Amino acid sequence: MAFHLTRDDRRIVFKIVAIYSLFGGLWIYLSDFALGLLVRDPDIITQIATYKGLLFIAVTAALLYYLIGRYIYRLGESSRMIAGNEEELRSLMELMPVGVVWADDNGTTKYINQNFVEKFGYELTEIPTVEEWLFKAHPDAAYREEVSSLWNAHVSRYHTHGTPVPPRDVKVTCKDGAVRHVIINTRLSQKRTLAIFTDITERENRQDELIKKQKLESIGVLAGGIAHDFNNILTAILGNISFAGMFIGRDHKAEAPLLQAEKAAKRAAELAHQLLTFAKGGQPVTRSVDPRQLIDDSLSLVLRGSTVQSRVEISEGLRTIEADAGQISQAFNNLVINAVQAMPGGGTISIRATNVSFDTTDNPFALPTGEYVNFTFRDEGCGIPAGTLKNIFDPYFTTKPGGSGLGLASVQSIVSKHGGHISVTSAINNGTTFEILLPAGKDSVLAEETQSPEVATDFPFTGSQASLLVMDDEEMLRDLAVTMLGNLGYRVTTCADGDEAVTLYKAALESGAAFSAVIMDLTIPGAMGGQEAAQAILAIDPHAQLIVSSGYSNDPVMADFRNYGFSAVVLKPYSVTDIAGVLKALPKTGKAQK
Repeated sequence: MAFHLTRDDRRIVFKIVAIYSLFGGLWIYLSDFALGLLVRDPDIITQIATYKGLLFIAVTAALLYYLIGRYIYRLGESSRMIAGNEEELRSLMELMPVGVVWADDNGTTKYINQNFVEKFGYELTEIPTVEEWLFKAHPDAAYREEVSSLWNAHVSRYHTHGTPVPPRDVKVTCKDGAVRHVIINTRLSQKRTLAIFTDITERENRQDELIKKQKLESIGVLAGGIAHDFNNILTAILGNISFAGMFIGRDHKAEAPLLQAEKAAKRAAELAHQLLTFAKGGQPVTRSVDPRQLIDDSLSLVLRGSTVQSRVEISEGLRTIEADAGQISQAFNNLVINAVQAMPGGGTISIRATNVSFDTTDNPFALPTGEYVNFTFRDEGCGIPAGTLKNIFDPYFTTKPGGSGLGLASVQSIVSKHGGHISVTSAINNGTTFEILLPAGKDSVLAEETQSPEVATDFPFTGSQASLLVMDDEEMLRDLAVTMLGNLGYRVTTCADGDEAVTLYKAALESGAAFSAVIMDLTIPGAMGGQEAAQAILAIDPHAQLIVSSGYSNDPVMADFRNYGFSAVVLKPYSVTDIAGVLKALPKTGKAQK
């Protein structure tokens, strides 16, 4: 039988043997020497030697009893002391705010603390070995092999060179399927492996949120920078297309291509608008919108080329909605995209729009009393698990590989900013239904238009010819305004910035030929823009009729133009019909009331 003694154990055993050998040697030598001096008779020496041997056995037995007993006592004291260090240590481990695991040199898990159980969900019986823990914590085989190889390399270096095992940064899959980000610190001692798991998931999430926020801010700055130029270009494209359409008959071969080009330009404008809404938020610029057109456009855009069919039910007398058409289109598009992705094998998305009203007693959504339009989007897809359903509107939460987690968060943000409400119900293998409530407009949706809208050419102003001042930093837009508005019968003067606009307005007013209205670009890089120029003109003429125009739809001036002194608003890019409609709607005398 082989005995494995520690260094202290070997030292104590050697000490006992040395004492025994020294005492035995001295006993034999001194007792024989003294006996030879005192006794001469051989028979007596033999008798005394016999008693001396018995006495030697008794004395050495007593000595060994003392020495071994002392050793055993000290060993027991040490064991009891160790058992009490261990008990104390376990108590401390249970109180630690980190996960703690002990395993022996055979890879058997001996202990896990409560924090580990609470954090990762596994009891000791569920991870009896380190190998079982690795299998459950890292279910992906490739990642598990990466983690294990790195661990084995560190342990090998420890045993070979005494190099401490460095902290490891790993992703751990919990029992409930959640993935947590942890740092593992390891110590190897006394044939025991101690691992401490520090959860940094929340810290990493906060860091990721900060990075994403900074990226979004950068995107917002970039989007804002290009939106001005991009929307100016689109205004020139859309304006000229709509202007060209005025000169051809309805049966002309060019009509259909022009309408398609106009539709494409408007779609490009919506994309720019959506980018600004997503990146910087901003209040919607609302007007009376036909919801049927938004639904049709979303279905046409998203379902093209897919195996998903649509079923649309519009109640009779459906009201318009007070909405930012670009933002609501973005919301509808996201919902239709989600439905298509939930039905990869095909299916039907059903959309229903009805009128509803809420009063103070029947208002389950705590919305202001009044008229609303209720939209439901229902798919026949796989459904959403209950545990996931509660998080689908959270920013950056996604279950789709490569998804951004911003689609439904954007939908909720848009609906909320419109003073509406969104809710969702779902069941596994039984589809998902989104319900949206949006404030209704004053009018009912008119019957389906069978012809293109005509351009308004009658003027709200007195006199034989109304005069307009157009301020824009883009020369091509100034030229377009002269041609397009001049063809409608307006006399047009243009300028490039706010200072020039104020000077021209003041001179016209003093000459008795005041401008009937001023169309002002909100943002002029490096010069006075529309907001400042409007204040200066109103100081000269409190009844001036000012129209603000911009591609920055998320600017607060655009959403609340009347409180900034403007009579109307027109978003870039705009068509001939858009600008003519705005001009026709201006009050015939005086500035619009706030």
